[in-house]
Amino acid sequence: MLSDLFLEIKKENNNEEISDFLNILECIYKNKEPEVDESTLKKLEIEKIGNDLAIYGKTYPLFKMLYYFNEIPLFNSEKESILFLKNNNLNPSKTYFELDNSEKERLKELILNYAENKVPNRYKTFVKDLIFGNTYYFSKYNMELKEYVSNLNSVYKLKEYDMVKNCILKKELPPKNLILKYKTDLSKSIDLFNKKLNNTRIREFSIDFNEKNFDCQYIYFKQSLWDKIKGWFFGEINGIHYPALVNISYNNPKIDYLKPFFILNDNEDEINVVARVPKLLYLKYGLTLNHIKLNGKHTYFGKWNNLKFLNRVDNENIF
Repeated sequence: MLSDLFLEIKKENNNEEISDFLNILECIYKNKEPEVDESTLKKLEIEKIGNDLAIYGKTYPLFKMLYYFNEIPLFNSEKESILFLKNNNLNPSKTYFELDNSEKERLKELILNYAENKVPNRYKTFVKDLIFGNTYYFSKYNMELKEYVSNLNSVYKLKEYDMVKNCILKKELPPKNLILKYKTDLSKSIDLFNKKLNNTRIREFSIDFNEKNFDCQYIYFKQSLWDKIKGWFFGEINGIHYPALVNISYNNPKIDYLKPFFILNDNEDEINVVARVPKLLYLKYGLTLNHIKLNGKHTYFGKWNNLKFLNRVDNENIF
């Protein structure tokens, strides 16, 4: 994992500035709020903006940024997103960074009101905390640190470890050609995954957390010999892409955006697990998956015992 490389760099470099930078990057990577003072941020050329729009994709056209926001499905198509923006006198082709301050404030208010009307009443008070928050920017690149960390992670998954180290130590952007290569590979996995998702039954089970029962949804991939043969000819999903796929899954109408979603992948005597907890459930109930032997926050990883899983799966009751 990228966090392992952060630790390795920290051990190799006894440097306070590098250590501070790595601490911030690790917090962003793990979906935690960095605990850092203003002087440190200034030294690192990082700008903190409070109550900022916390939706990913600010370098994309506005209509794409809003359409692919899947914590709350706002629109059924890109066309709907475009019409919404046009009807509110906003240019759908502009990026968030290209808006002036008054346009940004108007967009934020529009999104908040629209999103609150999309969710059940019990979640309305949590929408604001979902959409807005503290954001951190690389001042010299006008890039959100969330995107910077995502790009570092892309290069890391290509096993270009020295390149990632060099970018961090010099505070440079990863090469665009490597990011494009990763995104091209990811796109192939997304296409294969969507085909499987559309042809796979979404199964259900439930978990208990803080004396409350939560309905969950999952898909289970168990590769037969025929599946492996098809993979040789038509390609197969790259395992490194599953964390991205479990997040992207919420764009599919088959997946309920208010239920945790699990991708289970058979691996001999173990089940590889990647899962996602919707942030609205985390904000309202504090729901995590750490109590069922998974690591992470919002996105989770782990392995389950195959035999125990198979004994329970027929009853749709894993835990």
